[in-house]
Amino acid sequence: MRHRSRSAIALAATLVLAPLLAVPAFAASAATPGAGAAASGGTGPGGTGSGTVKAAAVDAKVVIVVGAVEGLTASFRADADKVAAEALKYTPNVVKIYSPNATWANVKAAAQGASIFVYLGHGYGFPSPYRPAMAPSVQNGMGLNEIGGIDDNDKKYYGEAPIANEIRFAKDAIVLLNHLCYSAGGSEPGKPDPTIPVARQRVDNYASGWIRAGARTVIAQSWTSGVVYTIREIFTTNKTLLDVWEDAPNAQGHVQPFVPVRNPQFEARLDPDTWTTGFHRSIVSATDHTTTQVREGAAVAPTSTAEAGPDLWSVDGRTNLTPNFDGVDDTLNLLARFSETVAWTGQVKDADGNVVRTQSGNNHQAAFAWDARVAGQPAPDGDYTWHLSATDAAGNTGSWSGPLSVAHPSVPPTGVLTFKPTTPTMTKSGTIKYSLVFAAPVTGLAKADFTITGTAAGCVLAAPALAGALDGTAYTLTISQCGTGTVGFYLNAGQVLDASLAVGPAGPISAAKVTIDTAAPKVATAKPRLRTGVQLGGTSALQPLLVTLEWTGTDKGSGIAAYDVQRSDDGNAFTTIASGVTASSLDVTMAPGHSYRFRVRARDKAGNVGAWSPSYTWYPVLTQQSSTALQWSGTWSPKSDPQASNGWVKQAPAAGASVSYAFTGRAVAWVTTLRPDGGLVQVWIDGVLAATVDTGSGSDAVVHRQVVFSRTWSGYGSHEIRLVNLGTAGRPFATVDAFEVIR
Repeated sequence: MRHRSRSAIALAATLVLAPLLAVPAFAASAATPGAGAAASGGTGPGGTGSGTVKAAAVDAKVVIVVGAVEGLTASFRADADKVAAEALKYTPNVVKIYSPNATWANVKAAAQGASIFVYLGHGYGFPSPYRPAMAPSVQNGMGLNEIGGIDDNDKKYYGEAPIANEIRFAKDAIVLLNHLCYSAGGSEPGKPDPTIPVARQRVDNYASGWIRAGARTVIAQSWTSGVVYTIREIFTTNKTLLDVWEDAPNAQGHVQPFVPVRNPQFEARLDPDTWTTGFHRSIVSATDHTTTQVREGAAVAPTSTAEAGPDLWSVDGRTNLTPNFDGVDDTLNLLARFSETVAWTGQVKDADGNVVRTQSGNNHQAAFAWDARVAGQPAPDGDYTWHLSATDAAGNTGSWSGPLSVAHPSVPPTGVLTFKPTTPTMTKSGTIKYSLVFAAPVTGLAKADFTITGTAAGCVLAAPALAGALDGTAYTLTISQCGTGTVGFYLNAGQVLDASLAVGPAGPISAAKVTIDTAAPKVATAKPRLRTGVQLGGTSALQPLLVTLEWTGTDKGSGIAAYDVQRSDDGNAFTTIASGVTASSLDVTMAPGHSYRFRVRARDKAGNVGAWSPSYTWYPVLTQQSSTALQWSGTWSPKSDPQASNGWVKQAPAAGASVSYAFTGRAVAWVTTLRPDGGLVQVWIDGVLAATVDTGSGSDAVVHRQVVFSRTWSGYGSHEIRLVNLGTAGRPFATVDAFEVIR
């Protein structure tokens, strides 16, 4: 964490956790056959016993990183060397990146394709006493050298966001974290033990970036001996990683499983020194992730757009749904990992093949969810199937499917029938209200039973208030003083008692995310763009120009919902010409001989209204071919044409004929006639070739007053447009009707 003393570098894993109801094991990872084949949940390879292990076809890559840990870095390097020595017994592919050369660039490059990634160093997790809201850019990651080659005090934090966005591990990879504060749930040395919800949050959060980078297991622990043991087990046994962790020599015998809120496809476990203190071990893992899969995943290369792929590397998440409102297996949560970035679509189909859920995305992973409802009603009991299809950038496709079941057991009294915000999920208010309804009266509900997550700082939860019949079934909850950001809110498992003193809910119950946006959106100064591919509406020398007003809007919170646009003609008052515009542009007209100003404001989805952003004053001009401002070279002949702008054009039949127009302004466009014998014409802007325009009509037709080229600048300035006839064989003519300018 930031700004701490050297003594804070050793892992402090003092975590408080009361005994919890056992959480059912998650469904096995789906097998991953080739494109078009069916993948069945629960058929992952690997057993639970040890024995002779077949070597992988490719040596698994082990990357060991030691971050900048000030005065303790030397001891951490020594610990890392012990891990490396163990790994080298089984694979020559061991990469060591140690401070002072452990920069993000070096670590990121080394981590690509790693089957086993080990990090020893500072940990900066969340929740922490240093930030009221999580900062994914720096938290739940690594403390590395910022510049490199200096010393072990040169440090910068790289959090879960860069890890998730910029690292791609090998198939079925594992991450081992050693000596990190927060990662196993505890605090820093000398800091108080966290509450139960905070400990679970820290473990869940610290695993998240690594999972998004492709890891299927994340183990955090204080003891380097535990890392060495895990490396040995990976290369010498056939076990699940959960079993490896359970069987470790440093196991404390107080294993406490829980469902991770951010990673519900996985199983999380803590193992404190006692039932209430000293958390030094944790694991977040896909239930059927095995040591065999880690080794053999090294031999599976990522696919590229030149190959027949994509492949499905893994699917994690329980597929036996029991939606009885107890917080465990109430919804489908699948996390699929592909061999490359793809556009993916997930579907759930019933036994008759009807699609009851569709979700799409674009990533190397697919987080696919279903609330076990059909048309808003609970899905009937029975067999279903999940389906995934993927298309890579080259158009290669793959598809996979697996079984899914829904069974509705009885609803326990502690089941949560409703937990939702009654405040809009997009709001500018820092106060949010929630409705919480249990299946029957419960006791023991307190504000300490809830956890607030998200990026909104300063949120304060009030004590739950009885609602409805006041019998302990319904409650109202209020969170206040929140700043701009997102608010996640969930009831922790095992916090209330029913009439028979049974504890519930069995798993965490989450409410929908709320986005608080207290900041007004902003709009940058609009710019005019003369439209092309259009025809001037008439032949008058004062014919209005066809213009697209363009702008950009920004909003840091809920996002922009719409824009309002006003116009002022010739210095008069602004009047509204459009409201509720969802695009960041609007087609308008501006007539020569007049001046115009426009102003735009934005409304965001939370209801904030931004300030008006006015444009400069613009003066539209329609310069005719007869203007003395035009400089002609070569043979150009005037021709009367009643359909042309102001009734005349100039034509050149030979290659090399040119015309130049020097002007001051913000935008320019060329108006011409498209005709059967019209040829190619170069357009030069300020001495640089900007385009080659074909002025042929492509038929016997003649199309008048066509705007075929335009250019816009960010500010007002002096420019030159020059047209050069290329004298195309068989259709050699170039035609100039007029030039549009906005000054």
